[in-house]
Amino acid sequence: MKKIYLPIFLSVLLIELLIPNQYVSANSLENDYLSIKLTSPIESKNLVKLYSEDGFAIYRKDDILNELEYFEDQYINIGLDEEGKISIMDSFNNILYSFRDDNLALSSRNGYDKKIKVEDKNYRDYIYFKKQNNEIVVFNYVKLDNYLYGVVPREMPASFPIESLKAQAIAARTYTLFNLNKHGNEGYNLCDTAHCQVYDGMDGEHEETNKAIDETSGMVMTYNGNIIDAPYHSNSGGYTEDALEVWGNNVPYLTAVNDEYSQGSPNSNWSFSMTSDEINIRLKNSGINIGNVVDMEVLETSPNGRVSKLKVSGTAGEEILNKDKIRQVLGTTELKSTWFTVKREGDDRNTKSIYAVDGENTIPQIIDLANSYIIDGELNKRPSRGTKSSNTGDFIIEGKGYGHGVGMSQWGAKGMAESGYSCEEILKHYYTGVEIEIKE
Repeated sequence: MKKIYLPIFLSVLLIELLIPNQYVSANSLENDYLSIKLTSPIESKNLVKLYSEDGFAIYRKDDILNELEYFEDQYINIGLDEEGKISIMDSFNNILYSFRDDNLALSSRNGYDKKIKVEDKNYRDYIYFKKQNNEIVVFNYVKLDNYLYGVVPREMPASFPIESLKAQAIAARTYTLFNLNKHGNEGYNLCDTAHCQVYDGMDGEHEETNKAIDETSGMVMTYNGNIIDAPYHSNSGGYTEDALEVWGNNVPYLTAVNDEYSQGSPNSNWSFSMTSDEINIRLKNSGINIGNVVDMEVLETSPNGRVSKLKVSGTAGEEILNKDKIRQVLGTTELKSTWFTVKREGDDRNTKSIYAVDGENTIPQIIDLANSYIIDGELNKRPSRGTKSSNTGDFIIEGKGYGHGVGMSQWGAKGMAESGYSCEEILKHYYTGVEIEIKE
């Protein structure tokens, strides 16, 4: 296994997700810390409550070994003073310290196990603040693996086999390093939501996932020596998808592979129904108004079966939904993937055409019922009633898999681990042509 030796201070390239043929080198973070915007515990944008059993200390983020100031108070509040500065206040809202510099960070005074409770959630390492539009924005300044402790158990159940957890840890670490500047224009690295990776701080940690992170510390996936983007999803449904088909970018290590290990697991097959009214509401919520929906039709699929174009017809027009926009509009919870078929309840469109053989021709001829007639016993000609579809019920959607289908299937990783595969074998199955290396 190769080792990559890197200087501590490197600028990180600002690279958008999945730019073809461009990769981020295996850069180390400055001091190995990340800036994570916290949203889930924040109850107020004007006052944030903190707790530390050991009291608090103030540090500069570029000099975290030396305290600038400390407070013995276990409970403090963060707010804005009359001049708009960020203020540290005691539990009675008496100001203890004010500052404008977002390079200042708070932590507990425990030198070995730094943690702070933000509202009702605990976080490792440091917390810092920014003032934006007269509101307080809260960030966790946290070491990479400490961040992963709060990510991996939210992305994969800790009850999964250890090799699948280790595969998830390496994938999450790789994804983190590739996407370091996903929010670079906003002045921080990542957020704590599914937009980046779900991060729940210390409260979501689990012994097994922490073990998986520790045993893979520093391990990342590379392609041609560069850290890859490492998307993952819940369940492929039996076959993963090319990044080209989902996001439009040809990425050599994100190609479709057979995934038998995902089959038979939760959401490998699913179905649900939607009424026209429900579809109307979702279209309008996305700014699409085509009147009352009367039909949905799959126009194109990828070579692996996922829908790439869906036509939705209404009384006032039609709309073509492409690729990942299909789930964005119709809902990612019910429409678990784009690998699906759609039909109308009572729809007999599959029988619009029939085959017939006349007395002089032994070759079956296609008869289009839409342009055919029925002759009754009195030789009266009537339009065929078989042409009229009774598709007035709900739309029935049947599909496979859960998620975009690109990269590692988490349930597939579980199945592979249960079959005796190592974390490296799992990753090399889902990410074509990659190597596992150590970042130091």
